[in-house]
Amino acid sequence: MNAVIDLHRVVPAWQALQSTLPLAHIETEADYALTTALLNTLLDTVRDDREHPLYSLVSVIGDLIEAYEIDHEPL
Repeated sequence: MNAVIDLHRVVPAWQALQSTLPLAHIETEADYALTTALLNTLLDTVRDDREHPLYSLVSVIGDLIEAYEIDHEPL
């Protein structure tokens, strides 16, 4: 699959999203706290409704949190 990405459209869309939603790779404990708070806020609305338009966003944020926890939590 060769997806064509129009970066001239992606950059402003990403910037607009980030100005609305603090979404980024988790680097610090502060980032982790902010991201988990964001996930909890989304889960209050989305819950486990796979048909909700933000369900995929919940999944992406959950993946970011999981990756951080794997790298930073003791076994």
